[in-house]
Parts: sequence; structure tokens; C-alpha cells
Amino acid sequence: MRAHRIIQTVQHEQRVQYGVKNARTLILVTPTYVRTFQALHLTGLMHTLMSLPYDVVWIVVEAGGVTNETAVLVERAKANSNVRVKHIGFDKKMPMFWNDRHKVGSEMRLQALRVVREEKLDGIVMFADDSNMHTLELFDEIQKVEWIGAVSVGFLVHSSRSDQDPFEILKNLDVVDEKKPALSVQGPACNSSDQLIRWHTFDSAVYEQKSANYIGGMALVLPRKLEWCGFVTNSKLVWEESEFRPEWIKDLHTVVAGDVVGEIENPLSFLEDASMVEPLGGKKVMLWWLRAEGRADSKFPSGWIIDPQLEVTVAAKRTPWPEAPNEHPSNTEKEITTSIQENVRKIRTKTRTISRLGNRKHEGRNTDASVILENQV
Repeated sequence: MRAHRIIQTVQHEQRVQYGVKNARTLILVTPTYVRTFQALHLTGLMHTLMSLPYDVVWIVVEAGGVTNETAVLVERAKANSNVRVKHIGFDKKMPMFWNDRHKVGSEMRLQALRVVREEKLDGIVMFADDSNMHTLELFDEIQKVEWIGAVSVGFLVHSSRSDQDPFEILKNLDVVDEKKPALSVQGPACNSSDQLIRWHTFDSAVYEQKSANYIGGMALVLPRKLEWCGFVTNSKLVWEESEFRPEWIKDLHTVVAGDVVGEIENPLSFLEDASMVEPLGGKKVMLWWLRAEGRADSKFPSGWIIDPQLEVTVAAKRTPWPEAPNEHPSNTEKEITTSIQENVRKIRTKTRTISRLGNRKHEGRNTDASVILENQV
């Protein structure tokens, strides 16, 4: 613990001298809903936020309204860190089909942006999905954004059927398939001057007829062409006062009012000119998009708390329970023990023989030496 405190002090001094100066508050928007892996995903994201050296406001938008299961999870962040949590409910429930789920997820993020607008939260808005994986370097990089920025997102969509031979899968990893890209990445494509010239988008045509239609389906879950998680914005972009934002940024109410259902797929809908997006992170991928979910009909204990406790089926060794009677060794164990004992006897016999021969040679040398001395005398 003393060494840990010393390292922590050194890291703090390094951040003060070489880290981000005048760091802004991070405002993270996370849509979620009660499901089998919710505790897994939210807990991982929560511990990431708790380890950040910045002020964090975590807006958790829950589909179907606020529930106790989600409230218990996010309350841990309040109790164990300086993360400010705003847990708000959303009227619509999370649909079963993935296409509808993408639309509801966009509406939930817009609901969070309304909270930022109404409360005038000042900072950097980041769209952090609960099942995504983030590097700590990402949170340092987004501090550079002025109005709206984009980072590269790696998509983990490759999968294999459980009935396939795993060794055959490993053999095929080195086989080049021109139809499939080596890595699926969403993000800004820049020229030599780091200026945005085009976009890398996810090509879903490669996985045609292989994508999942509903949650829990035995198929690949595919992202949109440009996901929300690949963008970060200045919170003043959605404020009501127009003097705080440039002319090429649309007002939030104007965008939402003119929205056809599901038309707003990412923050580019707020821009008059998409070329104003600021590329961040260079060629590094610091964010990974992943959709690992359980079956829709899977059963799990509420809050993953086992109550009542599970019954004992196999007694563990070295417990206060009465010990089981000693088991008699099997024939195989007897044979192994016998062979080991025989080998030990042979080694001991060889050692004794070698030692006796050495003693005889030593005695012969002494006799010869004594004869030589007598002749000299």
C-alpha cells in the first residue's frame, strides 16, 4: 500500500506538469435498460469513470422508466467517487428488434441532450454506450475538442458458430479474404495536414444475410454507418442561447422538431457543414464498439444477488464440516507408487556402489604413496 501511494503521488505530479491544462468537465450520456448483462456492462463503465482524474457528470437514460435494478448500480458511483449521476427515465421500452432499438437509442440520447440544455451543463459531451470499451487515453484526447470532434471506433463484430472446429477457425485466420476487411473502423479520414477529407464507415454489405434481426439472435449484431459513440461535442452546442455557438450549428429544438422518426442517426444532423468536424486521436483506435448480450428470455437474479444462498451440492475440502472418510488408493495409484519406490531404491544402490569404488581407489593411492616414501628412506 505504501508503494501504491508513492506511485499515485508520482502520477499526480506528472499530470499536473504534463497533463491537460484547465480540464473541462466530462458529460457522459449512456442509454441503458434492464437485461442480463446490464450489471456487467454498467459496472465496467462505472469503474472506468471512477478512475478518471476529471470532473464527471454521468447521465444515465433508462428505457421503460427508472428501475431499482439500474438505480442500485449507478448509486455505487455516487457513493465511491466524485462522479455526479443523473438517472432519468425514458417512456418507451427497449424494443426487441435491432433496427427499432437503434431508433429508440437515438431518442434516448436526444433526451439526455435536453437535460444538458435545460440545466446548462458546461463541459464536453461524450456518448458512452454501456457495452463499449474505452481506453483512458481517449478521455485525455477529447479534451482538445472545440465544438464537435470525431474519434476512430473499432467494431468487434466477427463471430463464429459454436459448432465449428476451433482449430479450423485458427487455421483460417491467416487466409486473406478480399471481400472482408481486416478491421472494421469508423472514423475521420484525414490528409497529410490532418484535415478531414472523408469518412471511414462500416460496410454492412460484407455481412449481408448474416446480421441479427432481434436481441439474442444467433447472428452478428451490426452497427450503423456512423455511430453516436464516435462523436464528442461541446455542451454549448445544444444550449438555447445562440450567441454561444457558431452559425454552422443548428439549434437542438429545430433539429428535433424537423425529425422524421429515426432520421437523426448521429450528431452530424446538428451541422450545416460536416467538414467542420475536428478529427481527434490521429490513427489510434481508443474506443471499441461491442454488442455482447444474453438471450432475451435468459433468467438471472435481480441485481445479480443470490438470495437465498445456493444449497451445498459438493462439500469443499478443509472446511469445518465433518471430513469424508479416506478413499482407498486405486490400482493405478498403487502402480505409480510402486514404480517410484523401485526407482528410488535403484538410485540409492548405484550411489552406494559408486561411493565404495571411490573409497577403494583412495585407499590404493595412499598405499602407493607409502611404498614410495619407504624406498626413499
